[in-house]
Amino acid sequence: MSYYFSIYRRPKQGNFIKVRDAAIASRNQMPNRGFVTQTISNPAATQNSNMIVSTTIFESAADIDKVLDYSDSNDEITKRIEAVDTLCETSGSVVGHILQPATPPDGFSPKICVRDMVVAGDGNLASLIEVLSDFALEDWGVPKAVSISVALGAMNSNQVRATGFFESMADFEIARGNMVQSSLVPKIIDLRAAPHTRIVSRILSFTR
Repeated sequence: MSYYFSIYRRPKQGNFIKVRDAAIASRNQMPNRGFVTQTISNPAATQNSNMIVSTTIFESAADIDKVLDYSDSNDEITKRIEAVDTLCETSGSVVGHILQPATPPDGFSPKICVRDMVVAGDGNLASLIEVLSDFALEDWGVPKAVSISVALGAMNSNQVRATGFFESMADFEIARGNMVQSSLVPKIIDLRAAPHTRIVSRILSFTR
């Protein structure tokens, strides 16, 4: 099973470009797959718009251990992170377990990332993960890639994340129209505890 390590940064006023460029440069020094996004639509717009999120994919928990162990004895990675964080109001990290990886089609060039957070009702977590995994594999009428994951540190352990990648906002619009017509939507509604939360971001860098 693969994992992701994400760093969330809110740039100080006037530092957005510096944080964007530094985050991309720092992420691209990692040999792993990954991507950097800029939040463009968030439920808490005044606090979390223009967040820069750097995500690195690890093929196993053991691979994360190697990086953490390396950081214990070598400050190279920590210094890169700190150099970007000094330009920010806030920064924080999240480690997540990828239950179903995104599988981009050949030639796929994503520009839009959509993160949906869904909280399962008590006793429904396994069923919700299964249904969301099936939902992610459906044909939504456009090229896309979707992963299903859970954060290892979460305020609600019943929360599941579906992360979708699309080549444009226009494609996402088409996908939304097809998603709501899926026969799996009523099942998702029955299994969740409340309406899901959605965050839409622009992809600034994407390494396969």
